[in-house]
Amino acid sequence: MFEKNKEKMKEKMEPDKVLRFAIVAVILLFLIGALIIGTRMMNPRVDATEGVKKLTELEDANVQKIDAKIQELEQTEADEAAAWKAKSAKEKMDGCIVLGDSTALGFRQNDILSKSQVKSKDGATVSDAEGSGLNELLTAVTEAETAPQKLILCIGRGDVAVSGETADAFAANYKSFVEQVKAALPDTKVYVCSIPAYLSLTSTGDATGSADSDTDSDSDAKDTTDNSDFKSSTDSKSSTDSKSNSDSDTSSDDSSSSKMSTALDVTSYNEALKALCKEEKVKYVDTTDLTDASYYGEDGSTMTKAYYEACINKILEAAFRNYVIQ
Repeated sequence: MFEKNKEKMKEKMEPDKVLRFAIVAVILLFLIGALIIGTRMMNPRVDATEGVKKLTELEDANVQKIDAKIQELEQTEADEAAAWKAKSAKEKMDGCIVLGDSTALGFRQNDILSKSQVKSKDGATVSDAEGSGLNELLTAVTEAETAPQKLILCIGRGDVAVSGETADAFAANYKSFVEQVKAALPDTKVYVCSIPAYLSLTSTGDATGSADSDTDSDSDAKDTTDNSDFKSSTDSKSSTDSKSNSDSDTSSDDSSSSKMSTALDVTSYNEALKALCKEEKVKYVDTTDLTDASYYGEDGSTMTKAYYEACINKILEAAFRNYVIQ
């Protein structure tokens, strides 16, 4: 009897046990689900699609703006270069002065520069800056109402042809004059042009074909000519050189050969000038590649207008590198 009751109770408790287990399982599942949902709510998953899209759009916009700015700057530079190219040498050299001997005078004689832009005197030398009138030219520049922005020195031909100084002595005198210029015009940029070559040295004139002296008077009268000193010096030099060459070379009746035998080599003087410019921290304007017969008159000494047109471009290129010159 007892056994039967025990079996009945066991059968009755079995469904209760399953029910309890099921309830516990449901509760556990509910808790797990709530935990997962809570975790996701606390740490929501970010959708980066929109953010990436906006960044891409912003990047494209910035690139377009940068490209537009670059094109604008390039166009501005092109316009400035075109405007610069259209100007005459006189306009480009506004605020600048070329100072020196008859080489400098050639810029005015050939109408490359205006009279106010050229301060020159035939026979001016650094070997005798006071006596030759070079210091007087500098004084005229320094006493002007406005100091030049740039001063281009074109001097030395007379020193080479007339004074007969060595390259070292010439450089020492030139150095003194450059230092004098820098002291008198501290805010002016100084440029030194190389000495034009002599294809031949004759008694027909100096580097410009005439020995005009540039004056600062208000008169528009033609400059006077005084070439006697140069003629006598060059005649003497030419005679000496001809004699020297006759000792070593067979004489020739060819006039061009005779002229070339009296040519003056200015290479060592220009090398000395280049070293001087480096020492004094001034710009050296190298025109030595203009040593070509097409740039000279028949005398081998006089430079033509073509020379001065090419030379002014050399000067402009050195003084205004930000612009297209040619």
